[in-house]
Amino acid sequence: MDATALIRDTYDKVAPTYDRDENDQVLRRRLYWFVYESLTWNAVAAILPEGRSLRVLDAGGGSGKFAALFAERDHHVTVLDLSPGMIEQAKARFAQRGLLARGAFEVGTIVSLPFADGAFDLVFCEGDPVSYCTTRYREAIAELCRVAVPGAYVVLGVDNRQSYFTDALRSGNKAEAMSILLTGRATCPYGLPTHAFTIPELEEAVDAAGADVVEIFGKPVLFREVVEALASARGPDFDPWDARHEILALQERIAHEGYATAGGHLQVMARRR
Repeated sequence: MDATALIRDTYDKVAPTYDRDENDQVLRRRLYWFVYESLTWNAVAAILPEGRSLRVLDAGGGSGKFAALFAERDHHVTVLDLSPGMIEQAKARFAQRGLLARGAFEVGTIVSLPFADGAFDLVFCEGDPVSYCTTRYREAIAELCRVAVPGAYVVLGVDNRQSYFTDALRSGNKAEAMSILLTGRATCPYGLPTHAFTIPELEEAVDAAGADVVEIFGKPVLFREVVEALASARGPDFDPWDARHEILALQERIAHEGYATAGGHLQVMARRR
């Protein structure tokens, strides 16, 4: 089975339960994703114009979690994903919220987007789609920039090499950690091959695609360490979930203070030239 089919089939399998609460029963994991998704969306919300509806591409949009946020703000969103199962989940989410008139849904791959040059006012590609392209990530980034109008934002989320390296070390997989450090080749939690990025790799690929990096930040940043430090400072009654908004506010600050490589993922905010 080739890589594209493996990714498609993996996400088709998990699509029916992808966003259910039971996937995140462990408190720290639930808190992690609350912070992650908030950091992701807050950076995008800050660049959305007032009083103007955008044509948005959510590439690799999965179950439509972020796409629905765009649609709720009166933007028209095209959700593209490799997995037909995920596209069905996205359609169901839009239908449940009365948003179908603001959505379009396509099965496809980000390395060959079925859209004209400059078709979108904002391109959003969050999670692992670019990282799943492994050796073809430059093609994917070029395609994502191609379909943005000149001056439009292109927002990319990718795996962070330092995070994968340190996680492998903590797990005792020292040989694997060294391989990740040297090559960026890693395996995501679903067992799929992924490319974990360095910041220079991202900067080079975005520049070659005809866009300028505005910012690259980490998300979340030093998450485990921040929660542990707060717990130590507050004492035995500290409840991380109750303190989630305080933790998020702290993350919002340090995520944009030069700690990008300490993030679980990297978020690229770029603009097509």
